[in-house]
Amino acid sequence: MTIRPALGAAAVAAAALALSVTPASAAQQQTGAFECQQGQACFFETTSFSGKVVVYNDVPSACTVLPFAPGALFNWSTEDVLLYRTADCTGPANLEPANNFHSYPSTKFLSFRAG
Repeated sequence: MTIRPALGAAAVAAAALALSVTPASAAQQQTGAFECQQGQACFFETTSFSGKVVVYNDVPSACTVLPFAPGALFNWSTEDVLLYRTADCTGPANLEPANNFHSYPSTKFLSFRAG
């Protein structure tokens, strides 16, 4: 019986850690208890929307370098997202419309900005 309270406390601590927010405009998290919310652009490490996640509450208009090459994007923001294969938002851009999602099994994007 003493195992259940210990597991409950550990689960609460793990959930609090997973949901902690950094003061920056983007927060990097591990998936598990994560859900992308309305108004956010969420980049996932894998094409199955899992692994590392970086969340942007506001899609920046300036070129932004991604912390990893995402396998998927859930763009639940009100902004279109332009994705680039370069780290400086040059060259051809791929458009991910607002309120849309997509996985990228064969393309590695390194930067993005609002479209």
